[in-house]
Amino acid sequence: MLIAGLSAFGQNPGACVMRDGRLIAFAEEERFIRIKGANLRFPAKALAYCLREAGATLADVDRFAVGWNAEKYRARMPLFFARQFIRNLGAASDGSVMRILAEIADQQPKAIVRRATLALREEGLHGRVPEFVFVDHHLAHAASTFFASGFDDASVLIVDGSGEDRSTSFYAGRGLDIKDAGHVEFPDSLGWFYAAVTSFLGFRAYEEEGFTMGLAPYGKLTAEWRDRMEKLVRFEANGLYRVDPRYTLLGTHTTNEHFADELTALLGPPRLPKDPLSQTHKDIAAAAQERLEQTVLRLVSKLVAQTGSRKLCIAGGVAMNCKMNGVIGASGLVDALFVQPAAHDSGTALGAAMWVSARSGEDPRFRMETAQWGPGYTPAEVEKAARTAGMAFTRPPSIEEKAAEALAEGKVVAWFNGRMEVGPRALGGRSILAHPGMPGMNDRVNRDVKFRDSWRPFCPSMLENGATDYLKPSLETRFMTVAAEANERGLREIPAVIHVDGSTRPQTVSERTHPAYARAIAAFARRAGLPVVLNTSLNVKGEPVACTPMDALRCFYSSGIDAIALEDIWLSKG
Repeated sequence: MLIAGLSAFGQNPGACVMRDGRLIAFAEEERFIRIKGANLRFPAKALAYCLREAGATLADVDRFAVGWNAEKYRARMPLFFARQFIRNLGAASDGSVMRILAEIADQQPKAIVRRATLALREEGLHGRVPEFVFVDHHLAHAASTFFASGFDDASVLIVDGSGEDRSTSFYAGRGLDIKDAGHVEFPDSLGWFYAAVTSFLGFRAYEEEGFTMGLAPYGKLTAEWRDRMEKLVRFEANGLYRVDPRYTLLGTHTTNEHFADELTALLGPPRLPKDPLSQTHKDIAAAAQERLEQTVLRLVSKLVAQTGSRKLCIAGGVAMNCKMNGVIGASGLVDALFVQPAAHDSGTALGAAMWVSARSGEDPRFRMETAQWGPGYTPAEVEKAARTAGMAFTRPPSIEEKAAEALAEGKVVAWFNGRMEVGPRALGGRSILAHPGMPGMNDRVNRDVKFRDSWRPFCPSMLENGATDYLKPSLETRFMTVAAEANERGLREIPAVIHVDGSTRPQTVSERTHPAYARAIAAFARRAGLPVVLNTSLNVKGEPVACTPMDALRCFYSSGIDAIALEDIWLSKG
């Protein structure tokens, strides 16, 4: 059976293809159309790539699995919205608003099929349009992380902005079954809470939450700011929480769609994007991050007690908060932890496909060791791109040794090798690398290469067998999804990849999972004495990670990168 998974018309649309329960390809639409996030678009180009990778056509697809239950949304949302307005405002909303909501909800399944069909035709995908199978959004998230974890059983926690009518869900995973273990309905949404604070701080909601997380360690945790965050997110005696929607969704929105005027009254004047960051802004970020961590720790404690499994899988947009995940891993509440590298909405394409596959009698489970499920390019294709761009290049005897030599000299090197990663983290397929122990290197890469704020942190890629030399023990280190604490040696020897609070987002690498990348890091270790490189994504601020060789060359020549290893060819500016 050939199943195409889709995350469509929302945040981070993406597509995947599975054949007989085996994942063949998985990619996000933004990489192909070169628009960050590609929000609200159908992933036609991502799907077309996945079909090519599978050697299939649209006619070969048995089912489209969609990580959003449009049928459930149609049946429940008008009444649900009415109930929420009554609960939170004390009165029913205007009848005309409810009628519009009802019409939108009623048309959604048909609209998805209609828009999908049109997008497929525009992409040149003709023929029979397969049956659409709608999977609950949070169930798709759950399948994406549990079925890819390698665990036989697990507690599964989903936290995001919202599914059809949920903001948080609990599941118990065992074998090929994922049982619903409870949920929290929106507008009690931790995703919306964090998005509101992110927007208040002058960053883009649903895109730059990582900025809020990265800013938080610079803040001071005071009783005043903690008290204010407690008004936003309240704890309940049963281990759950409530988010006051007057500050986020339901209040008066004079200046911003993501936070209400009531939030301004609570926190003070919001920051405009061009305004300098004050200590107050840093303190707000710190208090919001702490409240998120406290809330999710309570949820994990409740879920583990309920399911009896101390293995934990996490997904949903909030699961991209690696600092939160690191706090969970260090809490002692769980013995094993997995966060799928595309834990945000694009991951529901994978989860929906896996769920439909499992329900069709196949076994989609595997232990995900790499995020490189996107396009790859042959040496001939790479050479053609360089010649088309008029670039002079060489083919060194060993591209890994050449890259390591340049890194040891303090040069910044772009690394384009193998298939493109899925998810927001560059993991050795489309990366920019630098020396992690050289003073000032993080400032240089932020300023001259990424064109971003000086306080933004970087991540290390390190050889799997050397991680304990620099990090305190961590439950998960494969995908930069879980923060770890640096030990004394790490703080001393690799300062460019350690954040101000002593944490870092590691990726461990082995020849088994990333052959060429592991050889490059090993070659660097022989020269510099460090089996670690600074790794950031091959892009500049505001653009998607590079997909094609030409994308990589554009980034190389439009930034302060010194050299690029493009598969087996080498280009240098000096």
